[in-house]
Amino acid sequence: MDNINKLTRAYQDHWSDKPIFNSSLLNDIDKKVTLHKDINNPMSSAAACLNVLGNLNRSTEDIKCFFSYFYLDIKQVIDFPTGVNVNGEIYNDKGPIIFEWIGPRSSPIYEKSGSRGKYKTSVDAYFLAKIDNKITQLLIEWKFTENYSSEIYQHKFTGLEGNERLRRYSSVLAKLRKEKRFPFNFRDEGEFGLYDFNYEPFYQLLRTTLLAKMTTPLQLNQDIVVEDYKIVHLMHSENENLKYLNKSHIKFSPGLKRYSGRELHDVWKNVILSPVEREHFICGYWNKALSQLSNSDFKDYLIDRYE
Repeated sequence: MDNINKLTRAYQDHWSDKPIFNSSLLNDIDKKVTLHKDINNPMSSAAACLNVLGNLNRSTEDIKCFFSYFYLDIKQVIDFPTGVNVNGEIYNDKGPIIFEWIGPRSSPIYEKSGSRGKYKTSVDAYFLAKIDNKITQLLIEWKFTENYSSEIYQHKFTGLEGNERLRRYSSVLAKLRKEKRFPFNFRDEGEFGLYDFNYEPFYQLLRTTLLAKMTTPLQLNQDIVVEDYKIVHLMHSENENLKYLNKSHIKFSPGLKRYSGRELHDVWKNVILSPVEREHFICGYWNKALSQLSNSDFKDYLIDRYE
């Protein structure tokens, strides 16, 4: 089976009766969270994320080993404080890694409504760690079989809703510029700007980056003050359509048209982000990190299914 693409329906259907290795981990997630409707679909990115990171909650050493593959030198995984009140949003989750993180109740990036996992920027996975002697929040975007080929995913800033998005996120960026914390490689005048985030994966990274910056620093309780952040974007190595930009992806992103054919991670990090912001961005292929885990039936399951 070495030459079989593991992102195909034919392959993943082998796990249709067990899309999640240990479904009891769902009990660790706050009951208020709206989980993805396709959580039992073996092709689901949400299920893959829970399969790996949810089960890693059982071992902080495995968390450290897994993320070391992406050159993250985690000195300590910090237990998330169950029941913590984050400016009106109470998180009743168990385990170091939690899912559908939104930060405070009132959106710091000016989103008017929604909740964890529903109509609001919700980070796929989130945890706290000591990195470089700083308590750091890690905001994780997780991709598996996603294919953003439909045109609906390529013009997030057009139409009436697009105008509202432009107003909302440009307001956040104006605030960050005033504070001299602007994260992107924009010039006062130039061909590259907010419209170039039209493609869905870039639009998601835009929102996650803004959420991270607007919630750092953040005091969670008397003992935990978040001092730094990392945006971690992980995809599956066999998802060729997502890995590389093509002309259709950037049809509505005029400033990025010259980068057709380049890797998405490369363009985001080395073209879109400012030099300072690049230090906060981590990326890679999560299936390649599975070999870092300690030997167990769980590891065998993940390797067989995803690696």
